[in-house]
Amino acid sequence: MRPTRTWTAAVCLLALGVAGIASAKDTAQLIGLSKPNLKGPYPTAELYGILDEAKKEGFTVIVQDAGGYSNIDRQLDQISNLVVKGVKAILIDPNDPAAMTGVAMQARAAGVFLVGAGVNVIARGVEPDAAVSSSHCNIGRELAAGAKKLLPSGGKIGILAGPAGSFWATERLRCFKDDIAGSGLRIVAEIASEQDAATSLTRANEILQRNPDLDLIYGADDVYGVGAARAARSSGRCGKIKVIFAVLGDEAEEMMRAGCADFVVAQQSVLIGRTEVRTVRDLIKGIKPDPKVINVPLVDVTPANLDSVDKSTLQPPKGWRP
Repeated sequence: MRPTRTWTAAVCLLALGVAGIASAKDTAQLIGLSKPNLKGPYPTAELYGILDEAKKEGFTVIVQDAGGYSNIDRQLDQISNLVVKGVKAILIDPNDPAAMTGVAMQARAAGVFLVGAGVNVIARGVEPDAAVSSSHCNIGRELAAGAKKLLPSGGKIGILAGPAGSFWATERLRCFKDDIAGSGLRIVAEIASEQDAATSLTRANEILQRNPDLDLIYGADDVYGVGAARAARSSGRCGKIKVIFAVLGDEAEEMMRAGCADFVVAQQSVLIGRTEVRTVRDLIKGIKPDPKVINVPLVDVTPANLDSVDKSTLQPPKGWRP
């Protein structure tokens, strides 16, 4: 179900950085969301879960998008502004946890609850009050398991590593590399880049051109994986080059149906967003989550089970936009 017109307009304005003004009675139900980037299937699905659940719980959400992983200072300013606005809690997906310490301490001093949004760490030296995520290390391990099943005799791998320095991408790739060690799978190319569809397609094409005998491409998420799948399709190599990645958005599903994507570790992105809001609700009521880090299970998706997977926790309703 789409948000009402008033809700949609408010969210769009706030996502663009326009200040939202809440009355004193509204402030008790005001929470913030800070993301490095709201482009792409994962953050869109997570945002749907957040907004839909917040509406049910009576929260107003100030949505802040830093506009890219390179805009660290912008995210810091946005988090500081959320504290000044008097939010009760901030859902934070940090661009760089090492840079977040100052604003995290500012929020903590103001009595603002800090909840990791899709990650289990928000700032160096500052523990979150809670975190909701899928284990990014487990995503890497699942991708490694998928790669070994697809290439049991080993092969050459190209890596679309994700945004440089981002916690989630670095953790996934670290655990992927650990789990393919000694398996006969060999990484011959690795590129980090901004989380952008056009850029991912360009980088995937570069890897394929420089490595004509490549056997598999790893994508940090489906922005990168779809780029790899499209590159494989444009070169006539769907099925010949295996493509694996995390997150099952609409375009990822399309690529899998076309035979150009072979294995996806799907995060339950909508459920993650809903759980983040429920966790904030409990914290405000004085209920502390146990465990503090809530790991939402992963779903492995292949062409064989694509039609049987329950997608209601993975994707927003078709055509939904904030």
